[in-house]
Amino acid sequence: MLKQLLHLLGLLFLLSACTGNDDEKEQATAPPVIYNKVELLSVSFHTSDNDTLLLEDVECSIVGDSIVECWMPDFMPDKRLVPRFEFSGEYVCIDGRQALSGQTAFDFRTPIELRVFGGQFSKRYVVYVHSFTGLPVMWIDTENHQTITSKDEYLHAHFRLLDDVSTTHATSRIIDDDVNIKGRGNSTWFMSKKPYLLKFDKDVSLLSEPFTKSWVLINNYSDKTMLRNSVAFYMSSISKLVYTPRTHFVELILNGEHNGTYLLSEKLNLDRIRDKFGFDDFLLQIDARAADDDITFHVPHIHHPIVLEDTDDDVSEESLAYIKRFLNEADSVLFSDDYTDPVSGWQRYIDVPSFVDWYLINEIARNNDALFFSSCYMSLRIGGKLRMGPVWDFDIAFGNINYDDNFLPEGFWISRTPWFRRLLSDPVFMARVKQRFDYFYSRKSDIMHFIDLNAEYLTRSVQENEKIWHTLNKAVWPNYKVLGNYPDEVKELKDWLNTRLDWMKSEYDKK
Repeated sequence: MLKQLLHLLGLLFLLSACTGNDDEKEQATAPPVIYNKVELLSVSFHTSDNDTLLLEDVECSIVGDSIVECWMPDFMPDKRLVPRFEFSGEYVCIDGRQALSGQTAFDFRTPIELRVFGGQFSKRYVVYVHSFTGLPVMWIDTENHQTITSKDEYLHAHFRLLDDVSTTHATSRIIDDDVNIKGRGNSTWFMSKKPYLLKFDKDVSLLSEPFTKSWVLINNYSDKTMLRNSVAFYMSSISKLVYTPRTHFVELILNGEHNGTYLLSEKLNLDRIRDKFGFDDFLLQIDARAADDDITFHVPHIHHPIVLEDTDDDVSEESLAYIKRFLNEADSVLFSDDYTDPVSGWQRYIDVPSFVDWYLINEIARNNDALFFSSCYMSLRIGGKLRMGPVWDFDIAFGNINYDDNFLPEGFWISRTPWFRRLLSDPVFMARVKQRFDYFYSRKSDIMHFIDLNAEYLTRSVQENEKIWHTLNKAVWPNYKVLGNYPDEVKELKDWLNTRLDWMKSEYDKK
């Protein structure tokens, strides 16, 4: 009985040491044992301790002096696990509680603190328990497991989303809700790996992003780096464009089958623009593939229809007439003899910073569709100027297309459009372009760092995606090259972009 009481008192002392503040921990009364070094030696998870959650034992890696990385081999919605550990010291606390190796369970859905105590010293580690590839996992199950075959008709489905421990702003929340899902995309819809559009009945926040109803799952099937859209969005985020879609990579499990790596994005959302500029904004898209039931109109020097987007609410005839009149007047003035006049010329109609930055991001990427063909977005506020943006759709950009020599890093592309050709003929606009290009060029190392970080983040996911779709060793429309492995695909993207930026720099320096 006395032995049990002493043991209980010892546990209470250790619990107090775990839950006290750091100063109290460091200054705790030293036991008579002298430790040469207080440190964590190993961490692992065993099936015998976690028989309902693990299919195999997992050995963790201690990275540097303070990080423990654990990779679970499968999807894991529940991360309440019992760890085993070896250490040099007196005792271990995890998440502020005493931990007994192979006995105490902890919730590892978020990064969790492990601290080793010995004498007057302690050492802190952060444990990251990743499930599968380390990306957030999204489960979508359509009603009766129906196959999604239409871009027009939604199917009712159940939706679950779990952050990974390393997800930016990870909250450990499981989003569990009903959703409607259908296909989306143009050429991408006809690929083996399909893109999808999600629509909730109410606004939801996914992965801690702003609340909205509609979300897009971008398949990145023909972009074997899976990074081109993200790189363009990163460039947009450091530009003067008022709105960049928020994105996250996710694993998609559709009707019980792993579908691979996707880029989750909020659907282009005019509310973000309206938050900054008012409540009379309208989103427009130049789209050669406009549908028969779209609200469209034409202007003389834009060869493809202009579509009025984001039309969940009725648009008044007066507003539509205003938009058509404004675009046609802007077009007429831009191609008039006195178009360069700073008061009565094109500057009266066009928001210069947005046109300059949209042009440069798409020109740097040599984005094939941005030749005023499709996914060319602009917004107009009643009484305001026409703004370009947001940017969208870069899977066949950055050299990833075998068409019209557009795989080459040399040569101007977007300047072929009549509007930008005309704007660039004005020294005022050209001066702004040269100035802003120098800004983007100065951020080249940041862009490359962004690519490196995300390529590393995607490494495990790409391996699993390849097991499903087998794209790395074959030509997928409209690839220019087949490089056969992911590191070479990423290197090719970086080399192309470096060459492109250097070529543009040399050309602008001549002007």
